[in-house]
Amino acid sequence: MSAKTSSTRKQQRQAAKAKAARLQKIRYGGIVIVLLLIFAGIAWWRNAGVVPAEELAAQISPNLDGPASAPVRVVEYGDLACSACKRWHNLGIKEQLQAEFGDQISFEYRHFPVITATSPTGAEAAQCAAEQDAFWPFHDYIYENLEDYPNLGSQRVKEIATAVNLDRDAFDNCLDSGKYRNFVTQAIRLARADGARSTPTFLINGEQVFPSYEAMSATIAQILNN
Repeated sequence: MSAKTSSTRKQQRQAAKAKAARLQKIRYGGIVIVLLLIFAGIAWWRNAGVVPAEELAAQISPNLDGPASAPVRVVEYGDLACSACKRWHNLGIKEQLQAEFGDQISFEYRHFPVITATSPTGAEAAQCAAEQDAFWPFHDYIYENLEDYPNLGSQRVKEIATAVNLDRDAFDNCLDSGKYRNFVTQAIRLARADGARSTPTFLINGEQVFPSYEAMSATIAQILNN
C-alpha cells in the first residue's frame, strides 16, 4: 500500500470521526431543545390563569376583621400551620382587645407562610375561601380544630372547605388553578420587607409590638390618647 493511499484513508477516517462528532452534538442539541420546550410547556400550563401578584393584590380586599376606617390597625403576619399563631388565637387576645376598644381597632391578617412545606397551599386556600367571604371561618377552623403544624396540602384544605360550608366547585377551581400562587409568593417578600422574621409578627399602625394582651392594649391606648 502506497504512502499516499494510507494518508488518504487516514484522512477519511478522521473526516468520518469529525462528522460523527458533529452529528452527536446536533442530536444532543436537539434533545436539549426538546427538553426546554417540554419544561416551558409545563411552566405555561402550571401558570395558565395565574394572575400577576401586583394585579391580584389591587383587586382583592384585605383580610380584615373590623372597620376599615378604624384609627388603629393591628396587622398579623401569620402562617396557618404555625403553632404559636394557633396559641395566640386560642388565647382570645383579639376578642379581648375588640371588647375593650370596639370599632376603634381593626385586625388584618397577612400571609407569611414559611413554617411547613404545605403552608403556601394553605395560604392560597384561605384566599380562595375569602372569595366566598369565608376567610375568617376558614382561618378559625384550622386554629380551633387542627393539630400543631397541620398538613395543609390540597386534599386537606378541600376537606376544610367542606367543613366550613364553602361552594366546593368554586373553591376547588380556584385552588387548582393556582390563581393565588404568585400572590402568596409576593406576600412572603412583603412580610420580610415589613420586618417579619417569624410568625406571628404583629404591627400596630406600622410598629412591631410584643403579642401579649398587656403590650398590645397599652400600645393601642397610647395611640388613641395622642
